[in-house]
Amino acid sequence: MFTYYFKLALSSLKHHCALTVLMVLTLALGIGAAMTTLTVYHVLSGNPIPEKSTQLFHPQLNPYPNTDTAPELPRQMSRFDAEALLREARGARQALMSAGTLVLQPTAANRRAESLNARYTSADFFPMFATPFVHGQGWTAADDAAHARVAVISQTLNDTLFAGQNSVGQTLQLDGHSFRIVGVLGDFNPRPRFYDMSGNRFGRGEAVFLPYSTSRELQLEPVGSLACWGQASGEEGAYGLNAPCAWLQYWVELNSPEAVADYRQHL
Repeated sequence: MFTYYFKLALSSLKHHCALTVLMVLTLALGIGAAMTTLTVYHVLSGNPIPEKSTQLFHPQLNPYPNTDTAPELPRQMSRFDAEALLREARGARQALMSAGTLVLQPTAANRRAESLNARYTSADFFPMFATPFVHGQGWTAADDAAHARVAVISQTLNDTLFAGQNSVGQTLQLDGHSFRIVGVLGDFNPRPRFYDMSGNRFGRGEAVFLPYSTSRELQLEPVGSLACWGQASGEEGAYGLNAPCAWLQYWVELNSPEAVADYRQHL
């Protein structure tokens, strides 16, 4: 039976070659389009942290002085608001953060300068987002308070610079400053990168993480969207403590409905 239909198909192909080729191409395009749609849907609808997604919140505050004519709420926070919420520590964990770009200075392991994606954040970032470690650990709240020159690096950067060995205690030269490595992340590149509401959510992950407080002390310039509703002044401009600008992402972990209700009332 198969042989019969195969011969019939060959005969049809000889007599209607153009039509057969057109039908095959149409089917191929249809299958390709369907698979592409399913792949995109799978990526965009994925839950990057299913074990904690019901406990993580991204609060928004109205920073505008005139609420009658205020535009849509910014998705980020001003430095003043984010730092105040971090100090109050009303959640089980909380973290503020911003993206950055740092230049890795040449060393014996890295013979040319290289630009790295960075994240300036606080100590709770790592337990809050369940980041895996292959060596060491994240820094502590005491390191945040002390503006410590410490860093957590990605496994990819560790493989490049230290051949995959335990690099905890080694030193990195970033933007002309020395940082001591305290941890090496494992496989951590959530898709989408949900914790950054202003950057590329499907791009390359961060290579290095630094304390946010240290980034401000060293005046390392953040990267990402910036929304201002007034004139920034002072040495740090838009990134100053009292600048009328929103540029920080802020996340809080709340572990019960009662905690959520209490936090909303506080805001």
